[in-house]
Amino acid sequence: MRFLFLLLAVCCFSSVHADVAWPGMFIGARWASVPVIIAGLLIEIGFVKYFTKVGWKRAIIVATVMNAVSGTVGTVLILVLGLIIDMAWLFDFFYGKLGMPLFHWTHFLLAYVFAILVNILIEGDVIKIMMKLPLSKTFHWLFFANAISIGMCVICFAIDDSHWISLQEAIGIPIFVICIYGACLAYCKFIKKKEI
Repeated sequence: MRFLFLLLAVCCFSSVHADVAWPGMFIGARWASVPVIIAGLLIEIGFVKYFTKVGWKRAIIVATVMNAVSGTVGTVLILVLGLIIDMAWLFDFFYGKLGMPLFHWTHFLLAYVFAILVNILIEGDVIKIMMKLPLSKTFHWLFFANAISIGMCVICFAIDDSHWISLQEAIGIPIFVICIYGACLAYCKFIKKKEI
């Protein structure tokens, strides 16, 4: 399992690794991303408020702490993964053999999903510590909150550096992942009702 995470980490090259992504936007000197970061934080505050049924003050504190923790981890991950990828001759060899361009939309898709999952694990632990809610109770809404906020980062990245990924691809990636995940959830609920 650790090998798969390491392999996925090496394949996810970009600076789009969200709260785990937000530090990458600063590292990449994208100061215009500040409104996107604020909007993402406001979205996550809303999700925390709505799904945990706490007051606004508590929701702001929890969302701020979970994003500060994931942002700190993200800064370290981006720097470490960047060094690994820059030094990985295997990475160049692998993509050269497949004939894939280095900056392909599939890389952004993998980075996007990886960022969502890493954020869920980090932010889920923060919520577990601060609010005593297990990840099983928070996973789905954390997925959607992070999918939206990280999706905004991907779109901001495409607007800023459109030679790596087109705006259409950047908009399509979050929509695709959210729709697939939503469809899977709906199907699972339908099957569960059918069994009862």
